[in-house]
Amino acid sequence: MRALVVLVALTFTACGSGNTRFDQQDGGAGSDSGFQVGDSGFDNGDGGGPQSDTPTAIIRDFKLYDANDPTTNPDFENPPAQNTNFDDHGFVQTTLGADGVPAYALSGASSLATVHSPQSFAMWYHDTPNVNIRVLYPLPLTKNADGSYGYDSEVSGVPTDPPNDNTNGFFPIDDGTPYQTAFGNQGLWHNYSFTVELHTKFTYQGGEYFNFRGDDDVFVFINKQLVIDLGGIHSPETASVNVDTLGLTKGQEYPLDFFSAERHKTGSNILFTTTLNLKPVPPPN
Repeated sequence: MRALVVLVALTFTACGSGNTRFDQQDGGAGSDSGFQVGDSGFDNGDGGGPQSDTPTAIIRDFKLYDANDPTTNPDFENPPAQNTNFDDHGFVQTTLGADGVPAYALSGASSLATVHSPQSFAMWYHDTPNVNIRVLYPLPLTKNADGSYGYDSEVSGVPTDPPNDNTNGFFPIDDGTPYQTAFGNQGLWHNYSFTVELHTKFTYQGGEYFNFRGDDDVFVFINKQLVIDLGGIHSPETASVNVDTLGLTKGQEYPLDFFSAERHKTGSNILFTTTLNLKPVPPPN
């Protein structure tokens, strides 16, 4: 399934040093390349030139599931049936977990078994030796004609499957990139089977909106409350949040936390924009 297509009206006002340092943790080879990411060209909208930093996402790479390999996770590239949509909403709790990531809501497998256990889900957003590899990935944003900001993998990504599909997609940890992992592409055109974790904050002004379209799992929390749940392996779905309905207080700062999973090797896309004045938060260790 096409893993991620987001329409989020986001404004990242970043702060910090001029470069973002690449870090990879795999418990062994290639643990830290020291690769330096240059200026993204992101403009902060104040006429003062490009913004120096970009929001940094945590990407965790997983191997494709293999029943004979205990270091693989059965939730990745192991859908109940091929080429079938599986909406699987409701398997995360409606409040962000105490450790800052989604908490599993069920006592066992989710309703359609795209998630196999609380233990398999816990690995999605936690560093797990031999099972996943953590990479810090800077996500550069661009300013749109209407004044919003966002990221569009169809513009900034790479071809999905040339010459069969020249649509650009979101493949941040492919072999040959600065962010490749020890697991690699595993014989595929791209490196599939990964999760994305992104933490931000914003000061609520009133009138902001958040629109979304995506396939495979996406969970968005505002003020630690779940506002978008698109769990499962499925075709693109949409969700909208009117931020004014969330009971926030104008002038106060709130966290917005974004999580996704790319779990099926048919495509991977991100499209998001926003008018929220989001500021990147340093990723947790």
